[in-house]
Amino acid sequence: MGRIFAILLVATMLNSCGGVPGPAGTASARLPKNAPAPVSLEPYLQEAALESSSNHEYAEAAAYWGAIYESNPADLNAALQCASNLRYSGSASDAVNVMSNALKSHPEDLRLLTERGKAYAALGAVEPALEDITRASAAAQSDWTVHSAHGVILDRLGRQAEAASAYRKALALSPDNPAVQNNLALSLALSGRHDEAVELLRRAVQHPGATPQIRQNLSLLLAMQGDVKQAGQLARADLPNKMAENNMVYFEGLSIGAPE
Repeated sequence: MGRIFAILLVATMLNSCGGVPGPAGTASARLPKNAPAPVSLEPYLQEAALESSSNHEYAEAAAYWGAIYESNPADLNAALQCASNLRYSGSASDAVNVMSNALKSHPEDLRLLTERGKAYAALGAVEPALEDITRASAAAQSDWTVHSAHGVILDRLGRQAEAASAYRKALALSPDNPAVQNNLALSLALSGRHDEAVELLRRAVQHPGATPQIRQNLSLLLAMQGDVKQAGQLARADLPNKMAENNMVYFEGLSIGAPE
């Protein structure tokens, strides 16, 4: 009910944009002196935005956060939330634009730089992504998310040794973080260090926060090592039967050239 009410409020707000109160003589000037202050829409918009995000309706969430940011350009959290939800929805170019606009008035804000770097990376624009994230990681030494993002971008550039160093900085700040362990493991695998990668993923999948994607990454690396049986067990744990069967066929092909 609260979400429907918020949508109605947004519609009302957008429909009234052409009639913004002006100087004396307009509708606002004729309001009684003892009239109550206008009700803020922000709590309803935030509620709707958070609900949309929790339902993975990222474009809708971005629209709500965008409305909050437009009404209050000083609200950098709204700008960040708008941009991140745009990125999740596949609109990374719009996310870059939102962050670039916010950075005009807050050029040193590390959160804005980091989010723009992530949006650039999502676009495949690796060089500007690296520039933003490098600046942020140099200044935000205590933020593990920045170091993890730095590692992802370095991996995309084929700079695995530097990427591994960035991931280890992130793990020093957030020990046993399964997402960072996953990224480090994949980076090690790209460097040909498959045994280390598998052991790291084995630890990651034991974490309560491990995702199906992490388990499937372990499944793939195990298959590459020739352990098709265990790879299949992991595949069947998360995937529909048909998809798991297809993966098994693929795994068996990988194992043909695996070392004994």
